[in-house]
Amino acid sequence: MKTAANKNKQKEDNLWKEGSFTETMSSKELEKKMKTFHQKHDEDVNYDCKECGKKISAHQRDWHDNMCENCFDKKYYKP
Repeated sequence: MKTAANKNKQKEDNLWKEGSFTETMSSKELEKKMKTFHQKHDEDVNYDCKECGKKISAHQRDWHDNMCENCFDKKYYKP
């Protein structure tokens, strides 16, 4: 049986494991980015992936390090 402390420790360990993406931002940056948090990947597709040049959405720009899904996964979740 897992205790609440064990569950919290597991979540904390997963946050910093290899193959994750985190970034720090100011409260102003967060407020701006939250506008695109719930957008779908096919909404507001007016940006380019910084790796391959494929068109990406505002959500991907703000939450996926300016990359399309393929480039983001290759960089941060290598098999």
